[in-house]
Amino acid sequence: MDFRILGPVEARRDGDWIALSGSKVHTVLAAMLLAHGRVVSDSRLGALLWGWDPPVTASAQIYTYMSRLRKLLGDEVEIVRRQPGYVLRAPGARIDVVEFERLDRLGREALRERRFADAQALLTEALGWWRGPALSNVTEFLLEAELPQLEEARMLALENRIEADLALGMHEQVTAELTGLVAEHPVRERLRAQLMTALYRCGRQADALQTYYEGRKVLVDQLGVDPGEALGATYQAVLGGELGLRGAGAARGRSDVPTMLPAAEDGFVGRSAELSLLTARLAAGTNRPRRLLVTGMAGVGKTALAVRAAEESAGHFPDGQLFAELCDQDGTPKDAGEVLVRLLRALGEPGLDGGSPRATDRDELVRLYRARTSGKRLLVVLDDAVGDLQVAPLLPASPQAAVLITSRARLARVTGADTVALAPLDDDESLAVLAAAAGAERLRDDPDSADDLVAYCGGLPLALAVVGARLAARPSRPA
Repeated sequence: MDFRILGPVEARRDGDWIALSGSKVHTVLAAMLLAHGRVVSDSRLGALLWGWDPPVTASAQIYTYMSRLRKLLGDEVEIVRRQPGYVLRAPGARIDVVEFERLDRLGREALRERRFADAQALLTEALGWWRGPALSNVTEFLLEAELPQLEEARMLALENRIEADLALGMHEQVTAELTGLVAEHPVRERLRAQLMTALYRCGRQADALQTYYEGRKVLVDQLGVDPGEALGATYQAVLGGELGLRGAGAARGRSDVPTMLPAAEDGFVGRSAELSLLTARLAAGTNRPRRLLVTGMAGVGKTALAVRAAEESAGHFPDGQLFAELCDQDGTPKDAGEVLVRLLRALGEPGLDGGSPRATDRDELVRLYRARTSGKRLLVVLDDAVGDLQVAPLLPASPQAAVLITSRARLARVTGADTVALAPLDDDESLAVLAAAAGAERLRDDPDSADDLVAYCGGLPLALAVVGARLAARPSRPA
């Protein structure tokens, strides 16, 4: 059984079209398909069929439509009465919106992982399920309730497919399509930015700039707002000549991508729940800034956890991973300007030698850093922060970026939901850390001393690692 709603609502059995008569029957079927196996209440069905003014006989009419659908669809489909409404079950049926959503999800994952050819193929297949305007033969009430989100999903998939096309060097092939899309959707800034990119790569820099100026005027006239971050960053990139083609192969192995993460510690033990929480939060695709904090007392393992989480999440940040220590070894906080210079050098910013006036102008460094990070999928790890004032200039200007901070203090810029407070390790985890550093046999030979050492270290990974290293360096001495 095949069901289709991405176009006129249809049902087919073995390729043969099932005659469904009337917009009301199509509406009831579409509403239950869109519920994805959940109960659709009578009140919801009434609103989708008749709006705010359902007839007195609404329940009886809904019952009639359900009976008619059961007869038309046959035994392959169950339409079951479940208070307070109905649920449709169709095991093994193929539903176009479900296939679209599955392929769209896989395509977005491939795009995040910079597998551009896979992303293009998956998103093209996803968009192929659309046969025209969705839900074109249902009531106006269902159309108003469901069409906007379906159309938005289609537009996002289309924008993602075009992003993959551009990454694969297909700017000439998509320029005409983008021109039509921008004319149809003049306030969609991502489409306009993509058209600017395609025009620039076709050698039409003046047209790319004109596209920006037209978009800025439309946004001001229609919405009263200035161009957003993505469109503004594309404009600056056109002016700076930074939109040259990076092919798919070059993108996967680009030498200009900063990778500043220190080596993860060997023998990382424990913290599985905290590590899972951080990696899941870093992997979540979002257009809102992600700022995560790992806090706890000195020596509790904040840096080790942050580096491990950053290393495991690196694939979600194809534009690079930055790392900065915010305190000297004696605990003195570093000046934010000094840290910015180091990060900007890693991002490829020229002219920041020690004697350069730009290297000492704090405001200029902040401006350069925000320009360099705008629109990029970066992971920034800020280690041992002393407070919000030190962190503020180091936050990237991109909602696709994530910042992972370690600090002994709680930071006002990070919500409680995004704060991981580390407690000392328990005895078993402590013993595992000590064994990883000193050798398991060494501790098995003298278990009482091993227990004493674990107790002395108080569950602090740093203390356990130091003690383990000293044991390993003195193999002839007892624990």
